[in-house]
Amino acid sequence: MSYSAGRSPGGAGRGRQEQPPAENRQVPSPRPIKYFEGGVLNAKLLDEEAEKVARELKGVTSSQLRRFYEDVLSLSRRLALEAERSGNEAREQAFARLRPEFKMLKAKAVYTFGRADNRHKGDFMPLMQFFVDHVAAVKSVQDFDAFCKHFQAVVAFHKFHGDRGGR
Repeated sequence: MSYSAGRSPGGAGRGRQEQPPAENRQVPSPRPIKYFEGGVLNAKLLDEEAEKVARELKGVTSSQLRRFYEDVLSLSRRLALEAERSGNEAREQAFARLRPEFKMLKAKAVYTFGRADNRHKGDFMPLMQFFVDHVAAVKSVQDFDAFCKHFQAVVAFHKFHGDRGGR
């Protein structure tokens, strides 16, 4: 799927690029993610899968990826504080209160994709897909903790494989 579009035919449109066709403007469907196998964290998410995602994100700068990671770390810290205040047995309820903000990560990724100029849209499609997938998959505080570890591994592998610096 190509996200690049040229200028309007005949140079019309005063340098504005064409909008991608409507079918390219749909938010992708989530793909299934399994954080646990037999009640144990899926180790592939911290190794092979994280490295694969990092390679797919090679067109995203480390500072752009870090902005999303900082949002996730902020939610994790707030979850820890709320759970500490109300006792660890209330950690799931604390996550339920923070879950809408976690779901905003999908909207932020879609917005980032939408802001990119057409020649860079392909760079941001894997980022948008990553958050579409994980926002749909995280349903509990245990899932959120597993996601945080996975995302940490993605950021680490990205620094090695994909950091293309600033634009």
